Formats: sequence, structure tokens, C-alpha cells
Amino acid sequence: MTLGEQRVQRSFYSSANPKVEDLKIKYAELIDVLEEMKTGTNARAISLAQTELETSCMYAVKALFI
Repeated sequence: MTLGEQRVQRSFYSSANPKVEDLKIKYAELIDVLEEMKTGTNARAISLAQTELETSCMYAVKALFI
């Protein structure tokens, strides 16, 4: 399991709704791309971006159910 998959909790509520699965896959991929870009000088900015993506994923999934 990649860092992105862990951070968006891909295994939680994954198969019940295909839209949820699609969103989580895309968000996980973005988090993983950012992780590959992380260096000593940009680590804080990358970590903040990853956290914001994680939050955005949560709200995107929530939006499917309201």
C-alpha cells in the first residue's frame, strides 16, 4: 500500500461505491507524485500540500452522500 493509499484510507469503504473508489485512487496518486518530488528544501510545502489533498478527498467523498 502506497503512502497516498494510506492517507486517503483507500481500504475503508472502498468497494461500496465506485465513485468513492475513483476519487480515492486519484487523490492517492497525487499524494504519491508529491512524495516523489519531496526534497530537503521543499519537504514542508509538500507535506502541507499532501495534507490539503487528504482533506479535500474527505470532503469530496462526503459530497457524494449529501
